[in-house]
Amino acid sequence: LNKKIISFQKNLLKLAEKHCNTIIPGYTHLQRAQPISFAFHLLAYVEMMERSKERLNYVYFETDRCPLGCGALAGSTLPLDREFVAKELGFSSVTQNALDSVSDREFVVDFINACSLGMLSLSRLAEELIIWSTTEWNFVRLSDEYSTGSSMMPQKKNPDIAELIRGKLGRVLGNYTALVTTIKGLPLSYNRDFQEDKESVFDSFDTYLASIEMMTGIISTIDVNKERFTEELNGDFSLATDLADWLVLKGIPFRKSHEIVGQVVRFAEEKKSKLNQLSHEELKNINSLFDASVLKIFQISDALPRKKTIGSPNPDLVSAQIKLWKERL
Repeated sequence: LNKKIISFQKNLLKLAEKHCNTIIPGYTHLQRAQPISFAFHLLAYVEMMERSKERLNYVYFETDRCPLGCGALAGSTLPLDREFVAKELGFSSVTQNALDSVSDREFVVDFINACSLGMLSLSRLAEELIIWSTTEWNFVRLSDEYSTGSSMMPQKKNPDIAELIRGKLGRVLGNYTALVTTIKGLPLSYNRDFQEDKESVFDSFDTYLASIEMMTGIISTIDVNKERFTEELNGDFSLATDLADWLVLKGIPFRKSHEIVGQVVRFAEEKKSKLNQLSHEELKNINSLFDASVLKIFQISDALPRKKTIGSPNPDLVSAQIKLWKERL
């Protein structure tokens, strides 16, 4: 699994490297919020998948204690050297309580939970790709290899593989819920109910592995419609926060800046105009604090370089992050 996750991360980075300056809308509540870069968006999933690896590594740590020699629940009267056996089998240590060792299935629950959270990240990405590939959005085009046609409508190109990945989360999460429900209330130590853990583990592993492989294929063959991104963002209201920040840099408290920019947005909406179509005079009539330099705020190409903080979509910072990730992986 870790190898497949790393391969997926590398493909995300390869795509991100091409799009540090490809500006796209960033969303909250699925409403356009602030401009970011496509590379920045992809790096968010690199981070998510790194956490998935960390959770899987934690499961490995939890299982790296050998229970052999615990017997049915109370150890053995034979002089077995449990530590020697553990070392020979490659474990770093032995478990310390035979009763717990026999009845413990938390490592199984942890593994399926790790798979569930990894699938959750893939499901979120799948949903975004499905939305972005619609005719209405047209931000990306999925390869024919990972799409299907319609048996009835010849014009259709359906994102079936992404939809299947999105749906597979329910399967893995169902395995988690089923196993936790099975274990709930079982007295120590062993109970036959535990045999139910095998199917959940193997199915979760297979599902997560296949989903990572399919998503890697989608990302490695995707086509990004840069022009459509630019068209959507040119002069739209997603730069309103930058305008508020501009006022803050002029010494205006943010609450007051927020109010002033709200007036600007309302004026533009009533005029049925974009922000970059407003003149300096119109802005000055709203508030005298607006000087001629304010018009630079509405140039979408300058939006990302203005970002200063670590973890922001500033192209230089994003490029540096990509470089660090490539070295790390």
